[in-house]
Amino acid sequence: MRSKLILVATVVAGLVLASQMAAADPVQEQLRLMEQRMAQMEDRLQATSDDLRSARVIVDQQQGLLSDAGLIDLSDKGIRSSVSSFVESIEVSGVIAASYNHRLVDGQGSIAGGNSLFRHPDANTFALDQFWLILDKPVNEDSRGGFHVEYVTGQTGLSQGGNNTDEPYLYSGYVSYLAPIGDGIQIDVGRLATPFGAEVEQTNGNFFVTQGNLFGLQPVTHTGISFSTAVSDEVSMVFGIVNEVYSDTFTSTDNDKAYYGQVSYGGDAFGLNVGVITGDDSAGGIGTCGPGGGATRADCSVTIVDVVMTADPTDNLSLWANFDYVNTSGDDRAFNGEAYGIAVAGRLGVTDKTGIATRVEYVLVDRSLAAPGAGGDDVAVFSLTGTVDHSLTDNLVVRGEIRWDTATDDGGGSVFANSRDDQVTAIAEIYYAF
Repeated sequence: MRSKLILVATVVAGLVLASQMAAADPVQEQLRLMEQRMAQMEDRLQATSDDLRSARVIVDQQQGLLSDAGLIDLSDKGIRSSVSSFVESIEVSGVIAASYNHRLVDGQGSIAGGNSLFRHPDANTFALDQFWLILDKPVNEDSRGGFHVEYVTGQTGLSQGGNNTDEPYLYSGYVSYLAPIGDGIQIDVGRLATPFGAEVEQTNGNFFVTQGNLFGLQPVTHTGISFSTAVSDEVSMVFGIVNEVYSDTFTSTDNDKAYYGQVSYGGDAFGLNVGVITGDDSAGGIGTCGPGGGATRADCSVTIVDVVMTADPTDNLSLWANFDYVNTSGDDRAFNGEAYGIAVAGRLGVTDKTGIATRVEYVLVDRSLAAPGAGGDDVAVFSLTGTVDHSLTDNLVVRGEIRWDTATDDGGGSVFANSRDDQVTAIAEIYYAF
């Protein structure tokens, strides 16, 4: 019996072993196929890696060629287009302003009449005062080359020499270089805005809608070269050589030039600018040369002394005072004379959005400059201006202004329109600065 059990067990074990051996053949085949596929994948991966390395070499060569050509910038921040980097370095700003002027006396025509110092003359008129666009590529130690362009059109934006037009005009444009001398000397060459005066042509740079009569004694722009540097954190200097004092011409007709210099101090609450310009001028002032406008008659030598003081005694109060002295010497004795004026102004911020400003000024011009060859007394003009401004948004501002001008000495004839010795002007303005 025992032998039979052993026989049965042996047969069963043989059957099981035979079935397992039969099943092992497909498993081995599958393992072999998997190993073959993995080997093929490794070959493909190796080929792909070789292709990637070759592509990377080609990309590096192309980037090197583009970088050498100045078309891209290879920096720590990655690959950037040089055109994009240049655009990012340019600062864009400006203003667009519109106004309505109303003369509070009878009659039509120019507000200014015979007063060529008045820079906002059109009476009872809606006007696009100015569209001002500024492109600036400032210089610094990392980028020593730059430029500055100011393009303007509109009525009061083009009041050079008292002439108003709505044709396009290049107000200033110059190339800059920061020379690595000391703390740096900035050299600007081209048409330059004058460093003199407390007020500017760009309307949002002033407390008031109109520039004062004293503004008419000052030059506006110069064509030439200037050198400016900071002596310390508070003191700076500028020196310039330009074609003429008042007449901003691209072409100089003689070897004579005008020269100017200014020293500026700017503290936390007080500032002082003292400047002088002297030299040749062949056209455009009171009479021949000098402030105010006129025909070309003879070459002149003009000297202007300009002093501006500023103060900010509190966070909401700003003050300035401006004094000018003008001396003109011409080829004809009729063109020899002097003019001087003083203006004091301030603005009080009543709220964060609303402010009030006032300006008082007095200007005296020799009769020989006001009307060359004519008799009579000197011309003296007193002006009082009051302005309220309110910010509708962060960039949009409205202003209302009342201005009174009176001739305290009219030289034997009327200074203003309608044979009057005084005038009152009301002006409303809205501007958007960006």
